[in-house]
Amino acid sequence: MQAFDSEHPSQHILNIPAGSSGPWPISLPLSPKTKEADDEALIQLITQGSRADSQSALETIFIRHHEDVWRYIRSRVTSATDTDEIAAAVWLVVIEKIYNFVWTGTPVKAWLLSIAHRKILEYLNMPSSLSLEDLNERRDAALHFIATQLHLFDQSEPLHEEIDPDIKKEADEIIHRLLSRLPESERKIILLIYFEGIENATEVANRLGMNKNTIRVYHKRARDKLRKSSELSSLFERSRDHASKGS
Repeated sequence: MQAFDSEHPSQHILNIPAGSSGPWPISLPLSPKTKEADDEALIQLITQGSRADSQSALETIFIRHHEDVWRYIRSRVTSATDTDEIAAAVWLVVIEKIYNFVWTGTPVKAWLLSIAHRKILEYLNMPSSLSLEDLNERRDAALHFIATQLHLFDQSEPLHEEIDPDIKKEADEIIHRLLSRLPESERKIILLIYFEGIENATEVANRLGMNKNTIRVYHKRARDKLRKSSELSSLFERSRDHASKGS
């Protein structure tokens, strides 16, 4: 259903300050530091800035995108009241997850709309087309894709054939969680390897302005940590068990 211009999110649900009623865009006082900042700068302020900068950056993201999020939901839900509730649920997820957000170049708006899409499906109570066994197989495939792309197996080559979009999406979500636990120096290296496919230490060093030997040290540390992560450790345990049975 098409959302009408006169409709707008419920103030009490989205906690919009009094006095901001009326048509979009809602205008709140913003810090000069965040007002013109791009997505990457806003995410950096949220995850690494002071408490005040983090709060201001989060408010900036809300002001920039709450209308698009609300209208996206409204176009798929018949009730404006239900739209308010779904939109509120979206922003609760944002508040919970954004402090661990790892910038990879994906626009914040795309991330917000993906959350909105999942919340709409929950609201519509749409049954999953995948069984639990299928879901487990897809997760294992996503983990294997990550391990192969990052050369975490002792002998493996990156996958160059087309990968199922659902598996790639799950792999990307998992790698975001893994990257959030790494120091920035190690995280940048893994980002270049995973998302841009850069495998040569010299090229990584040139991109990051670092010494090639330092890159190798940081890369090894990152690989060791990823292998021991709760997500990937079971994959390597199964691999070792399989190898021992075959010997």
